[in-house]
Amino acid sequence: MKRKVFVGFSGGVDSSVSAYLLKRKYDVTAVMFRNLSNPDCYTSLEENAKKVAEHIGIPFKVVDLSNEFQNLIIDPFINSYKNGATPNPCVLCNIQFKFDRFANWCFENGADFIATGHYCKTKNSHLYKGKDEKKDQSYFLSGISSQVLEKTIFPIGNFTKEKVRNIAKRKALPNQSQRDSQEVCFINTNLNDFLNTNIEQREGNVVDIGTNKVVGKHSGIHSLTLGQRKGIHIGGSNEPYFVAKKDIDKNIIYVAKGKLNPSLWKQKFELENINIINQKNNGIIKGLTAKVRYRATEIPCTIDWNTNNVELKEKVWTPSVGQQLVIYKGNECIGGGMIKNIGQ
Repeated sequence: MKRKVFVGFSGGVDSSVSAYLLKRKYDVTAVMFRNLSNPDCYTSLEENAKKVAEHIGIPFKVVDLSNEFQNLIIDPFINSYKNGATPNPCVLCNIQFKFDRFANWCFENGADFIATGHYCKTKNSHLYKGKDEKKDQSYFLSGISSQVLEKTIFPIGNFTKEKVRNIAKRKALPNQSQRDSQEVCFINTNLNDFLNTNIEQREGNVVDIGTNKVVGKHSGIHSLTLGQRKGIHIGGSNEPYFVAKKDIDKNIIYVAKGKLNPSLWKQKFELENINIINQKNNGIIKGLTAKVRYRATEIPCTIDWNTNNVELKEKVWTPSVGQQLVIYKGNECIGGGMIKNIGQ
C-alpha cells in the first residue's frame, strides 16, 4: 500500500507540479486551507485548484482554518506593526501555521507525510537550499522543527523554476501559464491601506537623527518602514532622507540624510525566538553566514549562542526589528531568529 502524502495545495504551478511528481510513488491528496473568514474570497481560487487536482487525478480537500490563521498570523502581524516592527508574514506563516497547525491537521487526518512546493531540500532532518538560487526559499523555513522536517517532502527542491514550468506545460496543467503571486495572501488591498484599516493613525513628528530637529510629520508610526525614502514628504534638502529609526513610546520617526549615513547601516543584532532546525548543529560557530531579509546577500557572521547576539562581518542597509535573521553554513540552513534589537 502506498504511503499517504497531503500536499499543501494553492492551485499554483509549484504545488501542482509537486503533486504530479509525487503521484507516481505515493497516495496523494491535494489540501487547500482557507485563511480568511470571508468564503467569497476563496470561491474562484478553490474552483481553479480543484480543476488542477482533477487534471492530475488526485483527491482535493478544503479545510477551513481561518480562525487559527487569524489568531496565529494576521493578529500578530498587525500587532508587530503597531509596535514599530516590520514582520515578514511568510516567515510567520511557515513557522506558526503551515509547518505547525496545518501540518498537524494533515497528520491527524491520515497523512504519513506532507509536501509543499517550496524550493528547498531536506535530508536526514536537515534543511538545504534549493537548486534554483533565485527561487531558494529556505529563508522562510528557518523556524521549523526537525520533527516536522523528517515527515516533509519538497518535490521540486532539485529543480529550477524553468524546469517546473516545462513540466506543467508538458502535462498540460490548466495553470501552466499562471504567474507567481507576489502579494501577501491575506491582504486584498495594498499594505498601507490594510494597516490603516487595522491600526489607529496617530500623527507624530519626523526628526532628523543627526540634528534632532523636527523636519516633518508622519500620519502613523506604522506608515513608514526603515530605509524608506518615498512618502516621507520632507522638502528643501540637498540630499534625500531615509527612515532610520522608530521610537514607539514617543511616537517619533527618525530620518537620516543621505544613503551612506552611518545611522542606516548596522551589523550587530540580538535575536529572539531563535530556532536550530537540527540539534546536531546546536552551538555551531565556524563557517557561518547570515542574511537579514529574504533577498539580502549572505554575510559571514559570528554568533554568541549564550546571548543570542549576532555580529556580521560587514554592515547592512536598514535591517528591521521583526525581520528574520537566518543562519547558513554552506548550503545548509541552520536556523534563525527574529531580530529583537539592533546595535551599530
